[in-house]
Amino acid sequence: MARALIAIAVLASVGHVVHADDAGAQAIETYLQRGKKLFDEQEYAGAIQALTPVTRDARATRAQRLRALELIALASFIRGDEGGARATFERILDIDPGYQLRDTSGSPKIRSFFDALKKRLIPNFDPNAGADLEHAAPTAGTAGKPVELEVRATRGGERVFDIIVATRRRGELQYALAPALPRGDARWRARLVAAPSAKPYVLEYYVEARDAGGAAVARIAAPDSPLEIALAAGGSEGGKRPWYARWYVYAGVAVVAAGVTGIAIAASQGPDDGSLPPGSVTVSP
Repeated sequence: MARALIAIAVLASVGHVVHADDAGAQAIETYLQRGKKLFDEQEYAGAIQALTPVTRDARATRAQRLRALELIALASFIRGDEGGARATFERILDIDPGYQLRDTSGSPKIRSFFDALKKRLIPNFDPNAGADLEHAAPTAGTAGKPVELEVRATRGGERVFDIIVATRRRGELQYALAPALPRGDARWRARLVAAPSAKPYVLEYYVEARDAGGAAVARIAAPDSPLEIALAAGGSEGGKRPWYARWYVYAGVAVVAAGVTGIAIAASQGPDDGSLPPGSVTVSP
């Protein structure tokens, strides 16, 4: 009887731990979503309060911590607390010296502030190096039908030799790489065919520009923070109807060679574990 009670207690304890871990992971996302909502509503003090626990939680992933820190830094800057913004941006660069802002406001003051800080902390940082990219992309589609992505170099197009689109089905570890074809005027187009599926799934992807030597010079999104297209179930037969539902424009930023405390982030190494999240997002007409 005693052994049975002990076994029940152990099982209950294990079940409680698993449940607590699940609740903890969900709590982190809840804090992030709440903080982002408050930030979008211009409730900057509330956003900082909601996001701060994420930066201190050991269970938060690197990407989650960086997302929270950037929103805190931006909120602090907008509130006029440049000291707080500077300290938070420094924490971001300690984690990822090659970090690029996800800020969608396009504020030149924020970009200038961050670039000046980055230049001071990273000796090799050059905001004029590399290239800038943008591309139009849908948020929904159908499996088994063609997907066309058009990419444009808004700066540094002369440095771009190849455009590569890396895709994977959510849950897979490896990306499949597909080249985009040049269209002239610093534009490229990639035609992909999303794998057919009897069930809906999410297609994850990022876009990378490479120079003549194969080194990455710009990227939209990153391997550990890809863009997403929600695909409806579908077969392999194509159709004449548009596969897209709504279009957005995503802007990417340059890949930079950076060195902080002896650590070098070299663009020539190709895709890393993600220092370049997406840049500005604007809804096209």
